[in-house]
Amino acid sequence: MAQPIPFVVQQLPHREEERLRNAPAEHTEAILSALEVLQLMHDRGVLDLMRGLLGAGDELVNIVTASLKTPQSIRSMRNLLLLASLLSSVSPEVIQSIVDSVISAMNRRAGQDAPGLLELFRRMRSENSRRGLAMAIDLVEALGKV
Repeated sequence: MAQPIPFVVQQLPHREEERLRNAPAEHTEAILSALEVLQLMHDRGVLDLMRGLLGAGDELVNIVTASLKTPQSIRSMRNLLLLASLLSSVSPEVIQSIVDSVISAMNRRAGQDAPGLLELFRRMRSENSRRGLAMAIDLVEALGKV
């Protein structure tokens, strides 16, 4: 015959029961703050959105994965990773220098006439201009290989 399985309800240790009983009094401000956040999420519809997302479950996952499997999405993700890699390899000082140069060039061009050809050739003789032109030519060559 079958033997009964003993069922023992485990009680919390006495100190844990006491901590649980005292928790609302000890953490009143935190509980009230959490309730305010919860109410704001409810007012803004965030809880409804989360409930809908959780309710959709597998259907939502299937839709997202189907849209991520397209060749365009895969290419976009790869391109974003490559751009992030490119940006991480450039020092912030270089980017700041480029931004400053573009801003000053835009401001300068707004109030001045266009420089003449001789002025442009004179400016191209500087080492920085030649370095920049070399980088631009490298870019054009790389694009031509594609």
